[in-house]
Parts: sequence; structure tokens; C-alpha cells
Amino acid sequence: MKKFIIIGFVLFTGSLEIRAQLTNSGNLRTFTGANVTIYGDVTNNGTISDSGTLVTLAGSNLQTFGGSSVTTLNNLRLNNTNATGVTLAQALNVRGLLTFTDGYLNTTTTNILTLTATSAVTGTSNNSFVSGPAVKTGNTAFVFPVGKNVVYAPIAISAPGVITDQFRAEYFQTSPNALYSTSSLEPTLHHVSDCEYWMLDRTTGTSNAATTLSWDTRSCGVTILSDLRVARWDGTQWTDKGNGGTTGTTASGTVVSGAAVTDFGPFTLASISSSNPLPVELLAFSATCENEEVVLRWSTDSEFNNDFFTIESSLDAADWKAVATVNGEGTTTTLTNYSWIDASNPGRSMYYRLSQTDNNGQTIIHDIDYLENCSFPENSVSVYPNPAKRIVNILTEAKVTGITVMNPEGKVIGTPVDLQLQQIDFNEMPNGVYFIRIDTARGTFHEKVVISRN
Repeated sequence: MKKFIIIGFVLFTGSLEIRAQLTNSGNLRTFTGANVTIYGDVTNNGTISDSGTLVTLAGSNLQTFGGSSVTTLNNLRLNNTNATGVTLAQALNVRGLLTFTDGYLNTTTTNILTLTATSAVTGTSNNSFVSGPAVKTGNTAFVFPVGKNVVYAPIAISAPGVITDQFRAEYFQTSPNALYSTSSLEPTLHHVSDCEYWMLDRTTGTSNAATTLSWDTRSCGVTILSDLRVARWDGTQWTDKGNGGTTGTTASGTVVSGAAVTDFGPFTLASISSSNPLPVELLAFSATCENEEVVLRWSTDSEFNNDFFTIESSLDAADWKAVATVNGEGTTTTLTNYSWIDASNPGRSMYYRLSQTDNNGQTIIHDIDYLENCSFPENSVSVYPNPAKRIVNILTEAKVTGITVMNPEGKVIGTPVDLQLQQIDFNEMPNGVYFIRIDTARGTFHEKVVISRN
């Protein structure tokens, strides 16, 4: 890429696109009304005085913003479509509006983003946030625009008491257990999240602040909002910081501490019951037919104090009978696969339900699956009635992806087909023999059907 080098004094007053690497070793000033879009790396070894309307970091290539001088920008927009985004190689301050349109701003504790007392943030999403620590100065409530691994996971504070106070936040999409034991709990807590945590530190000042944590699909499951708690690691155990109110639904929302927090450090979601977040993160549960036997399979991404699973069966999804128990893995953060075979009901359609019990005796009911009887093999296809007068049904356990009807000469004919119902309508076709090609997820099958209205 070409280089744009500034040695002396340069004043930007209008709209400018820099499709090159920008190196400033002099004095660069943007005047009111200036809009500067930069597509290459930025190296600031001099002075940048920004009072312009907007600086945009754009393009499709990884960008680095660094140099020997700390840069303060007025309004900054992140609009980089590269998978990595923009990486700070020096500290960066923003005093106006920071807009996240696309891409990630990668920071470290040394090369950090600081938002001043006059700054604000907009546009954050799973596609654009700060990946790493961010600092906020000021005495207004603030939502830190942090996340990790294409997951936006904000943490917020209430307004500090002094305008010069600073807080720093970072999100970690991993179990806190390796550093902060998830089994060391204050008695009021049943468990803490084994999926994620935040680091929130007060770096300047003495202000206390209520802390708000967020959740969504990344958070291993929320079922009862009133049982959620904000938890903080105090150096020896996770402590209960209360539930001062929640927003949203079980799918996504926030919970605020019951009062202003006086000490900071690691924070995560917790629960006073066996729900919220789930001790076991269940990835999948399915019942399938294999060799005329029911095979149940399930997988967990993580487990917390998991004693055992219970498999139940039912004919009507109302009256359940326990048919098996399978030992769990206790506590683990690795993928675990389970299976169990029910050879007792090959000819009956059944509901199956999976529940999980932890070491404290708490039980959570997970998924339900329904399975047609296994007396009909999955790798078979049948058509009925045969002979037929009009409607022909296709029976198979495999998913049907295509149906083609041909006459005895092999010519495709335009007979109406319903893939969802797995039916063929021969109402407009004369009596005779027809051939059907049935494409399924398990292969292609050929069947012969006779249409006779006599």
C-alpha cells in the first residue's frame, strides 16, 4: 500500500479519503467540518489535533493504529470489514461519539482505548465492539462496548461520583474456573456461570457504582430472571451482589447488582437456584432409529457439578417413566458426548425426555424428542396404497428432498408433488404403471406404483 507521510504542518478542512498508510511525524490538524476516511495503517509520531466532524477507519484489510504518540480523536467511526478489524498499537482516546458500524477494535492493557468524560458510544453489535479492555472516564452511567470472539457482551456501571474517576472493563468468553474457582461460593449462591466472566476495575478514584451484567444465547441458558444474581470474586470466593432488577427475557437481558459495588474485579452471572445459567450446557438431544433400535444421543459443551442424567419415556408426553440413568462428568469445560440404546420399544412411537441432576440433588428438565416407531428401518422407502386411485403416500424415516415421477418409458411427467406431506397426486393421470424416484438424506430410492380406478 502507498504511504501518506506528514512531516510539517497539515490542515484538513473538508472531506478526504486516504487510501494509503498514514504516518504523521509533524502536526496534523483537522478543522471543524472535516471528514477523514482512512483505509490504511495509522502511525502517529507527532501531534494530531482533531476538532473535525468524523474520522473513519475503513476498508477490508487489517488496520493498525499506533506510533510513539498517544492520539486523541473527536468522533471516531469503526467501519472495517476485515475479520480482525483494527488493532491498537498505541493508546487511543476518544472524546466525542464512537460509532461501531463494522469490525472489531482490538486493544490490550497497554494499547488501550479510553473514552473521556464527554464521550458516548453507539452502534455496537456482534459484528462490531471492543475486543479487549476499554476505559471510561467521567461521572455518567456507561455501558462498556466490550466482547470477544464475535460475541458482544456489554457490562455497565451507574454514574460515578467524580468526573475524573476511571473504570476499566474487559469481557472473557471462557470459564472463570481456571483462575477463580467456580466451586468457592458464598452460601446464598447455588452456582455461578461456567461460560463467561468480566473484569471490571476502578483504576482512578474512589466512587462506588452499581454493576449491570448482560446475557443472551452465549450465556448457557437463563430460565428464571428473579433467581439471577450479580456475583463478584473477592479473592477467595464468589460473593452475592444481589439482583436490583432485570430487563429483557430469558433469551437476552440484563441484571443489575442490588446496590452500588464498593470493590471490583471479576464479575459473572450467578443464581440462587439450579437455574440461571444452567449447570450443564446442553448442545443437542436426539432420538433416532438404528437397526430397529432407539438410539438416544446428547452432547454437553460444559458441566458444573453434574451427577447424572435421567432418560424418561412417554406415550403421550404427559405420563413419564424413567427408563435409564447415565452418570455425568461432574465439572468439565470440554465437549462430552453421551448415548443410550432403548431396545424395548422398536414398534412403538415414543416421546423421550432428558433431565439432569447435580450433586446437590437439584434436577433440571432439558429437551424432549419424539420418535416414530423403529420397526420401519430408516434406510427403507415404501409407497402406499399400491395400487392407488389418486393419492400415493411415501413412507420413510429419512428426510425427503425430492420426488420425481416417470412413465414406463422413463419420461418425467408433471404430476403434483407435496414434499412436506410426502404425497403424489395422480388425479390427472390415466391408469397405468409409474416409476417414482425418491431422493432422501440417506440416498436415492426407486419405487413402482400402479394407478387403477376400476
